[in-house]
Amino acid sequence: MIMNTKERSLLGSWIIWSVAYYMYYPFISIYLSRFVEESKLSLFFVVFQAVSLPLPLIGARLSKRNRILPIIIGMLVGGIGMIMLPFSRNILEATIFMSLNYFISLSLPSYYSLMSEVGEGTITRIWSLSILPSIIMPSLGGLLAQYFGLRLLFMIGGIVLATSFLPMVNSSYNSSSQSLLNFNITIRSFLPAILILPIAMEFPYIYLVVYNYFHLTKEYVGIIATSAEILGMLLTYLASKLIFRKKYLLSLSLFLFSLTSLYFLSPTIAIFFGCWEVIVPLTLEYFSSRKTVYDFALITTMQGLGWVLGYLIDYFIPNISLLLLSSSLIAFLLALMIVFTKD
Repeated sequence: MIMNTKERSLLGSWIIWSVAYYMYYPFISIYLSRFVEESKLSLFFVVFQAVSLPLPLIGARLSKRNRILPIIIGMLVGGIGMIMLPFSRNILEATIFMSLNYFISLSLPSYYSLMSEVGEGTITRIWSLSILPSIIMPSLGGLLAQYFGLRLLFMIGGIVLATSFLPMVNSSYNSSSQSLLNFNITIRSFLPAILILPIAMEFPYIYLVVYNYFHLTKEYVGIIATSAEILGMLLTYLASKLIFRKKYLLSLSLFLFSLTSLYFLSPTIAIFFGCWEVIVPLTLEYFSSRKTVYDFALITTMQGLGWVLGYLIDYFIPNISLLLLSSSLIAFLLALMIVFTKD
């Protein structure tokens, strides 16, 4: 596979980001549960995601001056937030530092628009290749957490995240020349939010549930998370090669994701959570039309809204088993809706 300079820079940046992300993300809920009871964790994530909702649109505005500026600010601030998280002394400080981590959203419209300029399927292809660190990083993160503590894990992850913009610094991109568009908000505009809903409902709990239900070690949680990401990577790479079948691949991914409600049969069922990795980029490919930085800002904002709604549902359904069953049912119904919807 031959990549041009732009695509290599984008992939390099996302690989570094992924090294950090997959190292620490399976353990965020485990860490935050020291501040609140498990059934209230979703309120944490509601605040983090709500803070991030305007950031894609702000990033799109910043890109008019410099396409790379939102990427530099977003990844740097996001890394600083993760570095500071393990020094939280109370719930307020943990909320502030995690909100800073979510500044990553500022960079996403620039990333997505630059990828889309390379060609259709590039977002999904770069996404799939950037998952490669997931083969080892969750397991490595589990080892670090088990033997050296979560503080060192989050600090290392934050430092790596803060440097992820570096491959983009020497790249030369024209500023975004489009003026801010008047978004035509339709029912279809909200579909990205609905597709994110089941992912958001499960995100704070799936690894925590199997960790507690089966009395697992942190290393084993890391292994399960690694397996989930490998599955997501393979499906996402397949989708990039068959992008003309994106509707059916999106439907298939939602169906496989719905199997997570069977987690009580075996902790390995949690690997189907990895299907979120293909649902997100396929949503971007499926619903973006003009592919400008503002179009991706709108879709990213709608996805963020889906995360907020999902976390709110988590709060109002304190029974985690019922919550996972509900999210799986929603994913299954969405799979049917997508496959039978006319393009």
